[in-house]
Amino acid sequence: MEFSTPQTAPSVSDLDRATRARKITARLDDLRAHGRHDYTLTVTGTNYVTIIDALTKDQTK
Repeated sequence: MEFSTPQTAPSVSDLDRATRARKITARLDDLRAHGRHDYTLTVTGTNYVTIIDALTKDQTK
């Protein structure tokens, strides 16, 4: 089995809604492109997808 992890990094600023909307649209385009190459979006339920956030921790404290 082969895995692919397309990344989408929308803005978190409410002042940048247009850019966020473009990034979400680009994400859908990326998912469609992967689908054309036989990838399947794997979800943990039938009515939602899982969003994975990257967290960092400052080790100097």
